[in-house]
Amino acid sequence: MQTKQKIKGMSVLQGKDDIFLDLKQKFWNTYKSGLMYWPFVQLTNFSLVPVHWRTAYTGLCGFLWATFLCFSQQSGDGTVKSVFILFRRKEASDRPPEE
Repeated sequence: MQTKQKIKGMSVLQGKDDIFLDLKQKFWNTYKSGLMYWPFVQLTNFSLVPVHWRTAYTGLCGFLWATFLCFSQQSGDGTVKSVFILFRRKEASDRPPEE
């Protein structure tokens, strides 16, 4: 529910004509990505991370998730695959041209 409100709010602030377009295009992909990400995070949190590091670990994972959401809002489609495509594109553009 919170993701829906953020997408709609950003569309209003950006002055878009159809404020629900991003929601229609990205919500289900983002929701499914979250269903893959958060259970893994919590599984590792409660099985591998020592008690005194759990809050910091969850905070770091929340920061990574927020970064993913920001990327998805700007140029992604709500899937993790789009992030890896971006990394490959940047990696290819950083290489010097071959002669």
